[in-house]
Amino acid sequence: MESMPKLSEIQKELQYYTRFFQENKLYNSSKWTGELLLGLTQEEDLQQSQFAMQFIQNNTDYNYHFIREFVPEYNDIILVARNLFDLREFKKCASLLQNLIHKNESAMFLYYYSQYMYGELRKEEEMFENENSKTATNPELKLLERELSKLYNQKHLNSLNLYLYGLILKDTMRLREAREVFIQVLHQLPCFWSVWLELCKLLTEEDSLDELPNHWMKSFWSSNFNLEKFKNANCVEQFQTLLYYFRNSNFIINQIANAYYNNQEFELSLEWFERLLSIDPYRFESLDTYSNILYIKENQGELANLALQSFTNNKYVPETCCVVGNYYSLMNEHAKAINYFQRALKLDKDCLAAWTLMGHEYLEMKNVASAIQSYRNAVEIDPKDFRAWYGLGQTYALQGMNQYALYYFSRAVISRPKDARMWNAMAECYDKMDKKNESMKCYERANQCKDKEGIAIHQLAKLYDAVGKTEKALSAFEESLRRKDEEQIVDKELSESLVYLARAFLRRGDKERAMQMAKRLYDFNGPERDEANLIMSQLNK
Repeated sequence: MESMPKLSEIQKELQYYTRFFQENKLYNSSKWTGELLLGLTQEEDLQQSQFAMQFIQNNTDYNYHFIREFVPEYNDIILVARNLFDLREFKKCASLLQNLIHKNESAMFLYYYSQYMYGELRKEEEMFENENSKTATNPELKLLERELSKLYNQKHLNSLNLYLYGLILKDTMRLREAREVFIQVLHQLPCFWSVWLELCKLLTEEDSLDELPNHWMKSFWSSNFNLEKFKNANCVEQFQTLLYYFRNSNFIINQIANAYYNNQEFELSLEWFERLLSIDPYRFESLDTYSNILYIKENQGELANLALQSFTNNKYVPETCCVVGNYYSLMNEHAKAINYFQRALKLDKDCLAAWTLMGHEYLEMKNVASAIQSYRNAVEIDPKDFRAWYGLGQTYALQGMNQYALYYFSRAVISRPKDARMWNAMAECYDKMDKKNESMKCYERANQCKDKEGIAIHQLAKLYDAVGKTEKALSAFEESLRRKDEEQIVDKELSESLVYLARAFLRRGDKERAMQMAKRLYDFNGPERDEANLIMSQLNK
């Protein structure tokens, strides 16, 4: 990460942009910079940590100075138009500004932006009126594209109008042009977080980043980009560095919590989510992810508290509905869980978490057709969402349709190539199809991806044994046994490892180790004891 400005300069810059975005009705961007401003590390915070103070002093660009000053717009017509915009009277707002668009840049932006928002409102109404409509579009796009394209070619668009033009290019699938326009915006307004987010969707890891502005906000974008691409370790490292400057930033803490969640480090993720809620107890963003962890850990009490808190704070947001749905799912009340996921979708038909979680519930209820439809809706919204592809794979695997399941698991692998669960699922399908070589390759990839559940190493051991790779089988069974002992797990896989190793050491003449394994088999009831007796009798000959 490059050097950051002095904390006082960051504060001035964030104050400016918070007021600038608010005045121009870009509330999400204003909220983001405002919350970042409130999370800025204070002098009294630094007094408590000599290391943090030293770090900031050693990594500060003392030549960086923010010199813009915010000047409010006092034109009477614009003031009234802004009130109309807030009241969602978009057409009336645009009509009032029509004679000002060539005289005032603020008026020009609000004129076109209000028309764009009117089109978005009509699009939402059409989708509400016709629930089966998936092709509803903003009816104002063509007119806006024609007018703004002409002004763009004449170089008459200021930074905010460039942003609007970029949105229209993106909505009309002119993605390369949209990317170029968004980069132009950032060179003029580098703290415009909504534009950075748009570039997260439009840029790939292969694209050159040299065109992006050399501004401290690039560190935020880079960290967020790593999170989007599931480079979780890089994301955590970068955001933890930024925490020196923004100690109480709920955005940074949220991103770190999500990175640990993606990496299946649930205990660490829980700690960061708890810290997040201590700072921002009324937030609803990402609480569905927090509830997923509590669900996985079967922490019924904490999940009940979170559901109640979320419902009390704001029950009409999709995240709250997902939290409550997870609670009912944990209580095995699957019909009620589905009801809340459907509520989430009424509030936001593109709520990815709701479609995926609802697919899980239908699967629990053996409603295969509805599960498949839910997962398909999820992948239509985001083809990169591995959870929905994985869910589709599981659905077909449960029906014994392994060829179909393999296709969907392979799509999940494309999205999460370093996730051991995806490789394990593919390996199991190949194994059921008696394709042992392909199965071994997948389990080997899962093992390389740090398979935390230890599924891959034990299955690999059995496959190596089946194809006669004795040395590899022995090594894999020893590793499986070591992991079971470390985690203090006693199950069928442990007994299988002990039986194999006892026999293998007996064949090799290593009587001491064979006896160690055989003695441990007496801890089991059933055929394991018979096997232990057989091995001990052979040892005593």
